[in-house]
This record gives sequence, structure tokens and C-alpha cells, in this order.
Amino acid sequence: MNRLNRWLCLALILICGCLVGILGFSIWDKVPSTIEPVAWSPQVQWVGPSEPNYRFYLRRSFDLPNKAQTAWLRISADNDFILNVNGKVVSHEITYYSRIPRNTLGLVARRSDPYQGFNDSYPYYFVPGDCIQVAFAKDWRLTTYVDLTPYLKPGRNLIALEVQKSTENPRVAVEGMVYAVSSLSPINLTTGESPWRVSIHGENRREVKWSDPEFPDQSWPEAQTLGPVKEATYSFVSKHLFERPLEGNWITGIDTPQGEVWLRGSWEIAKKRQRSFIRYAGEGDYGLMVNGTLVQQDNSQQLHMQDVTNLVHTGLNTIAVRLARPLDRDWSTYGRGNLTPNGAIGFFLDGWVETAQGDITGTIATGSDWTTLPKPVPGWSKGNGQGQAAIFLRSIRPEQFQRKFEGNAYLLNYPDYLLHQGIWCLGGIVCIWVYALILGWYGSNDRNNWWNIFATGAALLLPGTLFLIDIGLLKHRFAEAEKALLFSLSQSNSIILLGFVSIVLLTLLYYQLRRRKGKVLIWIYWSLLGLFSILVSALLAGGIVLVPIFLGSGVIANQILGNCTNFNKQKWQYNYKLLAKIYSTWGKWLVLGVIVLIGFALRTYKLGFIDLEPDENVSFDAIRGILRTGAPIAVSDIWYTRGPFFHYLLAAWMKIVGESYINGRFMSVIWGTATLVVVFIIARNLTGKIWISLIVTALIAIDPWELWYSRNLRFYQVTQCLYLLCFFGFFKGFIEKSGRWYQYIYLITLTLALISQEVTMTLIPALVIGCVFFYRPLNLLANWQLIIGGGVMGMVFVYNAIFFKVKCLTPLIGLSSATVGHLHLHLSNVSFFTNKVFVGFNRMNTIHALFLFIGLIFFIWQRNGKSVFVGASIIINVIFVSILVTLTGSRYAYSFYPLFILFSVYSILSIALFLSNRFNQILNNQLPLKSIVLFFVIMLLAFNIETDRILNSYSESLTPRHIQISQYIVDHFQPGDVVICNVPSVHANVLNGADYYVPHRMSFFDAVYWNDGRLIGRWEGRSALVNVDQFSHVIEKHNRIWIHLLHQPQLPKDSELAQFYDLLQTTGKPILDTFGANLRLWEKDDGLLQRVPNRGRDLGPY
Repeated sequence: MNRLNRWLCLALILICGCLVGILGFSIWDKVPSTIEPVAWSPQVQWVGPSEPNYRFYLRRSFDLPNKAQTAWLRISADNDFILNVNGKVVSHEITYYSRIPRNTLGLVARRSDPYQGFNDSYPYYFVPGDCIQVAFAKDWRLTTYVDLTPYLKPGRNLIALEVQKSTENPRVAVEGMVYAVSSLSPINLTTGESPWRVSIHGENRREVKWSDPEFPDQSWPEAQTLGPVKEATYSFVSKHLFERPLEGNWITGIDTPQGEVWLRGSWEIAKKRQRSFIRYAGEGDYGLMVNGTLVQQDNSQQLHMQDVTNLVHTGLNTIAVRLARPLDRDWSTYGRGNLTPNGAIGFFLDGWVETAQGDITGTIATGSDWTTLPKPVPGWSKGNGQGQAAIFLRSIRPEQFQRKFEGNAYLLNYPDYLLHQGIWCLGGIVCIWVYALILGWYGSNDRNNWWNIFATGAALLLPGTLFLIDIGLLKHRFAEAEKALLFSLSQSNSIILLGFVSIVLLTLLYYQLRRRKGKVLIWIYWSLLGLFSILVSALLAGGIVLVPIFLGSGVIANQILGNCTNFNKQKWQYNYKLLAKIYSTWGKWLVLGVIVLIGFALRTYKLGFIDLEPDENVSFDAIRGILRTGAPIAVSDIWYTRGPFFHYLLAAWMKIVGESYINGRFMSVIWGTATLVVVFIIARNLTGKIWISLIVTALIAIDPWELWYSRNLRFYQVTQCLYLLCFFGFFKGFIEKSGRWYQYIYLITLTLALISQEVTMTLIPALVIGCVFFYRPLNLLANWQLIIGGGVMGMVFVYNAIFFKVKCLTPLIGLSSATVGHLHLHLSNVSFFTNKVFVGFNRMNTIHALFLFIGLIFFIWQRNGKSVFVGASIIINVIFVSILVTLTGSRYAYSFYPLFILFSVYSILSIALFLSNRFNQILNNQLPLKSIVLFFVIMLLAFNIETDRILNSYSESLTPRHIQISQYIVDHFQPGDVVICNVPSVHANVLNGADYYVPHRMSFFDAVYWNDGRLIGRWEGRSALVNVDQFSHVIEKHNRIWIHLLHQPQLPKDSELAQFYDLLQTTGKPILDTFGANLRLWEKDDGLLQRVPNRGRDLGPY
């Protein structure tokens, strides 16, 4: 056996051992917190409005005779919600980023309580700038618990909910109770049982908003019930944390001369348990230890609620507390007025153990059974030393606390976590090593060579190891997506381990059948396989992990039948050869045609369903200007000269097929479909294998980012296709030196790409580097055509840039978000594009990024210079885009995205073929390892794409419905009406521009400009409104005002801007509440803004 095979076997055993060890650590040692199905009451109903709408508002009013002792509710809202209690936002889950709904956010990514997620994974820091063609995450599948106690007051109380969804059927389910101190019967908050009132408009009565307790809602109908909660919803927390009253009392102990108090309690835990929780609070500076492990250090009276399952054990557990007065002598505010500077400091705790059925056992609470020590002794936190009974301080006042879950306390103990996991990994490596030797002893034909025995065992573990690798990568990839729920269930790790064992047994069984040896071993394998199949069936009740078992059974049955009847075997071989012959002649082109057809259909379907984005409106406005005047003049009279090739080409297209934004988007569909063909050609030239090229093309055809920009009226898809043609021409003309015509293709397409999107210039350095390394020797005289062509390309680009600066750029104002252009050398936020390309939306690209870097190392080792150049060019492109483009828009990395997918897929498939050949040498081709390895790789690539979310996205509104609002205004417009809008360019093509533009902050860099002493909205050419005085002046001059605003769940942080936006959101009457946007109408009868103070009538721009 050669040295490389030995190293591969060692690496395989180490990887398999670590993965098995991590599984064992999660199953038998420190079990991670898991989500559990929520047991909704049978009375709980989904509710919503009686008429379809994207958003609705709910109100539930009730009276309290006194302060509430306990009040809680749980919510599952389909899909976004904002919860108000007495006019204050107390909880929310919104898929918004920068005032705009974004489907690129992960599952419950914008929940106000981050610990009520679905796993312990921390999300990547990523600014989700662009959309992709996927449906919004089903956030309703994770139920949110909210403690209402500190927000309620004696008298009238209101719980108000705002719910929004990307389709016109939002719904919400609420269950909760309010337990009043002086009342025995609780107040029911459950939808379907209690009276919730609903409206599809966020109304207001002058200053009184719909979420105010004093708002009159008598005209609101009761919410319509839509049926019980039959779908499974999940939660990371226990309902007892919020529902169960606080037990125990504040206690204190012996005060030491240093001002410290040492307390200790014992917690008896029975063997039958699943999860353990504690709730605690302390005064002064305090620390809490559970069985000698520090859990918390704090200096506030906040109520902490944590999962301590991995810190406690069966039997007697010790909870130790140290209290200390702060150094500041005037610390009475810590006790919220209950303490004096010389008063006692106290501590409170209660806890319990839950069984698998949710029953409470093994409770603990601070009381007389706790002890206090005059001073600590060695081991006091583990039960050593004698103490006296703790001192009662006062009773608990629940309304003082806000209950907030803080997750798994064990994860804060990083050293112990890493130590235990490391020990399990070492144990897993040892076990797998021994297991490989045992398998090799029975499976090897040469028992005299230790390496042959070890290598045979390692090769037999290859399919099982690939299964664990696939599962591990998918767990990481979907850690922020809905499919992570499958991996967050309590039995998921056990099922994965059983799946691994089942695959190993199938491998051994097939191996023995091929060798026709060891009939006893075969029956043992069959028996064990049956046992594990029963176990997996019991856990999954027919789940997806049984698929490899059924597949393996089919393979074995096929092998047995083939051995029994030689006629059938010969027949199958004949059919296989016939299919292979058909595929080699014209079948591959048929497959390519089907892939391209599917890609075209996905790009064309419901092309006009999504409203135009602001940038699409800008391009459409410029194209209409070309058709009207021959120049890209917008309704604002500004020349939009960006991307002249794209805009003039699209204008010519619309001249032929008709002027509509759907026809404009269809041009992008054509370019996007052509991109699939170009990707196939590049992949075939790079890999030399048609089947790899077909896989790459298929992935690009259904990629959600590719689908989005292939349906977008903007120049990104044209630029991408041109860049790929440019890269193909460069690769053939300069890397492979296949002919001068390829070089001409490179120059022409690069020139067109540069005048389609100027950011393409950031991709040139990678091509220059490739030319330096591969196009040698460079003879300038012999390549005079290239010199002239490059000079012409440079002049065209420079002329376009100068013309753009003169005719398109407007003066940047001083209070804008940027005072320079978006293309210059910088070092700010340089990690954005790295994150975007190598992580992607919802970790979509993490697996591809791993394959890219592994493949780059592999091809360097293989000395494959052409492949190394392709992989290195992707990294070089990311570097130059990061340091040259100041705008954090993921679309600027879109041009080379197909190359990234192509190279990553080529890398992993090349490595897969290499590994299968190596391990086939070890097993003498007794296993179809090539098919097995490729099967796991292709399954991983297929499952990486969320096809269900892609298909569902065609029935959802992925962007705000601005065109719907524009058309409504057109249909109801009266002479003298004016329109105010805070979204740039959305009315340019329907209303020929709004009358007033409201910047959403001081100004985005190209949203407004200075012109003759006035601040002008750049894209629609109208005046900018930036303060209340200007708005009041507009109201005085007009009879009817349409106010179109982005739906803003929360007001801006700036107080002046927040006041202005609050005024805009409450002026007039709500007319249309659609997805992501609102329309209001103010009429003269509604009155003037009398509540706005006169501040000197400042009508200036600022």
C-alpha cells in the first residue's frame, strides 16, 4: 500500500471518529437544548380578518381590579407580529431589514427575544441587502412566549397585535391567562375563546392610535375563527417558565464584616427527568453556582430564567450563592426603593425538573430549608461545611420582574464544554480505530499486513462517514433556516447515529455478498440490520432515515437476483449499454435542453406578480425616456446614463414588443436562460466532462439568487452573462491560446459589460493576473490587435464614466450618507462581500465555499494550473470588490457567482472521483464506491437548495406592493390632489412622480440633491419634505393629500425624525394597508395640525 492511501485511511478514521464522538457527546453526556411541540389547548383557534388583506390589527381589552400576579401568553403569528401592551411594544418577530421586508432573513431572525430560537447556533453577521427567489420563512412554526405581568396595571388594559404576511391570508393563534391578585377566576386571552376585535387598517382618532387603550374599537368586528391549531409548532422554552407562579421568598443570611452573604440550598432530583430550569434574582453584586459551576454574576434585580439540565445530576445537587453590597454606598435604587444603604441584601430562586410528558417534579425554592454560612469553606459550593438556617427577608412581588428566558446555562461554561467534547472525540477516534481493525480482520484478503487490515476496515466505513459528513454540513447550512427544526428535535441525534450504523451494516452485508464468503456473518448482519430498522422505525414512524435502508435492500435484492438468473443479468447489462449509447449520442443534449427549459419556465412563471423595486422603476423610467426623447431622461429631467448598453438594448426591445415592465423583465429572462448555456459551455471546457457540466447547469437553473435577477428589470443579469462570455473568451484565448477570435470575444463582451455596469471593472484584476501567468511570452508587436482593442475598450469606459459624472451625477448634499462615489479604494466593512459570497443568504453558500477552498488546495496539489486560476480568480474578485465598492449591496458580486458554483461543484466531484478510485484499490473493486461517493455528493448539493421555498415563492409578495398603491391613487385621483411618498422613484412610471419626497433618514447618497436653494428628490424631481413645519405648510395649501409610506414597524431612533414619521402615519385616514406599504388620505375636513407646536415656520430644506 502506498503512502497516500495510508494517509487517506488515517484521515477517514479521524473524521469518522470525531463525528461519532460529537454525536455521543450530544446523546449521552451534555444533551443540547431541544425544541418540543407546543401543546396548544383544544380551544385555541387561528383567527384573522373576514376579508383578504396582507395585514390586520387585533385588540383585546380587559379590566384588572389590582396588579396582576401572573400574566402570560404565547403567540404563533403567520407570519410577522408586533405585540403592544398598553401602547408599548413588548415583543415582535419581523422579517424586516432597513424598513423593507427581506425574505433573505433566517427563521425568526428578527425576534425580539433571541433565546427563544430553535438551536444554540449563533447566526452569521450578514446584512441581507437583496432578495432572492424564495418564500419567506414560516416563523409561525416557532411559538413565542411573553410575560405580560410588568406591563399590566389596575384598571383598563389593552393587548394589541399587528400581523403581516406576504400573502393575503395572515393569521395568528394566541393562548394566555392573566391571574389577578384579588380574583380567583383568571382572565382568558385565548383566541377563539375570548373577544378579540380586528381591523385591516391601522386606524387612529386624532392623537389616539389603534394600539392605545383609549382608542374606541366598538366599530371593529370580532376576529374570524379559522380553525384549531392542527399544525405542529415548536418552542425552545418550557411554558412553566411563564405560566408557573414564582415560588419561594427573598432570603438573606449572616452578614460578614466584608459585607458578604453566603447562601446554599440542596436540590434533590429523581432519576426520571428530561429538562431542569431555574429562575432567580439577587440584590447587590452576586454570583450563583450549581454543583461548583459558575452560572451567573450580576448586579441587578433582573429575573434570570435558564436551562440547567447539563449542570445537574440525579441525586443531591448543591446551589451556592454569594451576595455582596456594591462599593457605591448609595445603592438603594438597586432595590427599587425597598432598601436603605444599611439594609439587608437578599436572593430569590425557584426551580423544577420536567419529565418527558411535561410534568413537574423535584422542585426547589428559597426558604427556611436553605442555609447560610458565616464564611466560605473549601468545597462549600459542593456541599461541604455546616451552616445555619437562612433568614426570611420578604415575599415575592411578581409584578417587579420581567420574565425572560436566557437559554442553556451550560453553554456559558466554555472550558468544560470543549473539554468534554474533546474527550468524546478522542474516545470516538479510538472506538472507530478498533472497529476498523475488526472489520479489516474479517474483510481483508491479506491478514499478514497490518496496514492492509486497517485500510480495508477504513474503506468499509467510507459510506457511513460520508453520511455523517453530509448530515453535519446540512446541520450547519440550515442552522438559520426552517429545515433546522428537523435537527433540533430531541431524538434527531439518536436517529443520525442509528442511520450511520445502518449504513455501515448495509455496506458490510453488500461486501460479504460480493465476496460470497462468511454465511454466518451475513446472517448476523441481516439480524442487526433488522434490529436497527425496527429502532429507527419506532423513532421516526416511517421517517426519511429509512430511505438508505430501503435503497440498500434494493441493491442487495438486485445483486441476489442477478446471481440467481444469468439471463436477467445479461438483459440488464444489454439495457444499460443501450441507454449509455443513446446518452452518448444525443441523450446528453436532450438533458441539457430539459434543464434549460426548466430554467426558462422558472424565470418566466408569474413574471408580473412581483411589484417593481425602486431600482427597477429607475431603469424603466430611463427606458421610457429613451423611447420618448432618444435619451435616458427620467421624469425628474435627470439623465440616467448608467448602463447605456442595457438601457438602449432594452428600449429597442420594448419598441418591438411593447412598453411594459413585464416585457422589460422578459429581456432579463432571455439573458438568464442564455447564461445557462454559457455556464454549460464553460463547465465543459474546464472539466472535460459533460455530466459534471449538466449538474452545474442544473444547479444554476434553480438557484434562487439566479432566478431573482433573471426576473428583474435591471442590468445585473445582462452584466453577468456578458462577464461569463468574457471569461470564456479569456480562458480560451489567453489561458488555452485556442485562437485570436476568442480574444476578440473577450474584448467585445468585456467592453459591453463595462458599459452595462461600471462595477465590472473590479473583475479585471483577476483577468490581468491570469494573463501575466499564462499568456507568455507576451509579444506586443505580435498582439497589436489586442493593444488597440484594449485601448478602444478603455476609451469607451472612460468616456462613459465622464459622461455619467457630467450628465447623471447630481451634487451630493452635506447631510447625505456619503459624500463620494461608490467606487473608490477603501477599507471599511471589507468583510461584507466575503460574507455574501462565501456564506450567502441563510448560509446558502457555506457548503460551496468549503468545496471551493478544499478544491483549490486539491488542484494545487494536482498541479492543475487552469483549475487553480479559476478558483483563485473568484477569491481575487471578492478581494477587489470588497476594497473598491463602498455600497454594501450583494448584487455587486452577482457577476461571478456562477463561476463560484461551477468551481465548487467541479472541485468536490473531482475529489469524490479521486477518493473512490483510491478506496476501490484497497477493496479490489468489491464495492461500487464510485457510485456511493457520487450519490452522497449529489444528494448534498441537491438538499442544499430549498426547492420547496423556491416553488412557494411564486405565490408570495417578495417586495412591497408600491405599484398597487400607485394604481389605486390613479384610479381615485381628483384635480388638485398631491402625493407624498418616502420611497424614491416608485411613482415615476405610473403617476409621473410624487409631489413630495420624504427621505427616510437625512438622505441616502443619491436620493436627493441641491438645486437652486431647494432640496429636490432626485428620481421624481419634486420637493423634499424633511420636517413638521414643511408638512404643515403643505397641508394648508391643499384640500386632499395622498400619503404613501413604507410600512415601518418601529419609528426611527432619532427623536425629531420619529416625531415627523409618527405625524405622517397618523395624518388622515388609512385607505390601503398592503404588503410592506401603507396609503393614507388626508382631506380638508380632517383639520389642520393644531397639536404641532409652531417653531418659527422653518420652511427651509433642513
